[in-house]
Amino acid sequence: MSCVGIIANPQSGKDIRRLVALATTFSNHEKLLIVRRVMAGLEAAQVEEALVLDDAGSLGRAACEAHREGGTRKKMRVRLIDVDARGESVDTVRVAARMREEGAACIVVLGGDGTSRAAAKGCGSCPLVPLSTGTNNAFSQAWEGTVAGLGAGLYARMPRRYARQVASSKRLVVHLSGESEMALVDVALVNEAFAGSRAVWDTDLLEALALTRCRPGGLGLSALGASIDPISAEEPEGLWIEFARGGGRGKQVLSPIGPGLVASARIKKSKRILPGHRIEISGRAGQVLAFDGEREYVLGDGERVGIELDRKGPRVLNIPEVLERAARKGHLSCKGRAG
Repeated sequence: MSCVGIIANPQSGKDIRRLVALATTFSNHEKLLIVRRVMAGLEAAQVEEALVLDDAGSLGRAACEAHREGGTRKKMRVRLIDVDARGESVDTVRVAARMREEGAACIVVLGGDGTSRAAAKGCGSCPLVPLSTGTNNAFSQAWEGTVAGLGAGLYARMPRRYARQVASSKRLVVHLSGESEMALVDVALVNEAFAGSRAVWDTDLLEALALTRCRPGGLGLSALGASIDPISAEEPEGLWIEFARGGGRGKQVLSPIGPGLVASARIKKSKRILPGHRIEISGRAGQVLAFDGEREYVLGDGERVGIELDRKGPRVLNIPEVLERAARKGHLSCKGRAG
């Protein structure tokens, strides 16, 4: 059975950057419409089943009800996946794992970089289709929902024919005391003693930053790297940056770290890092590690941290490449689809 998962994060696009910057709120109504557009694309691709997160904001439930009540006869089955969602990132981790276990060929994820990171923790080898509905969207993509659904549906029906349109992404593995964490875009060492509002927007608090990618034109901490040494998602290297503090000397750069928020930062040094290279740092009391733009881990004084780049991140389905191949191979013709 051809099957696709859909995860919509009702909390994405609503953090404190609506107060400290000029970010707009990505409404749940708009997310609902995107989910419905994804379903329309899947239906057109003749997918047999869609697995949908029963999220805390009822986006998935509303989309399923609207799909079932549609005016035309629907052939695709939609099924809610209940993980006792509470509006936390662990909801996404759990449901991605469930969808993988229940046979989803790929998972469409609506959210920002943090949502994609949570999905990556549970999806295993199941490819992601990350759609940007967050604030920082360095990892997630601005593919239109209908288009994403059509491409995801074609892959679900013919995964072997579209195997070359799936690629493993880079990630940063962070080795901590007795545990490990991962990030898809950035790991920041922040001079702050608590996680607080989680989002990072004050460049004066940055001590160091590791990046998997830093493309010009993006927002968030990766924009700092793009102002120094742009690196694409396809290049093998990452970037390590150390910031000059307390009036220290360094190269000063301007970067758009948030909507309407252009900040300056003084760079002490930067260097490209290769996969397998491990950076060792020693934390101080009053420092926090932020993963993909969100403060999470409070460091102890003298705590050792290792940061390593690899290419074992989530597999991502390239929707434009799927649709291009489908057009060239005739998979979008009525005759081609019938087979």
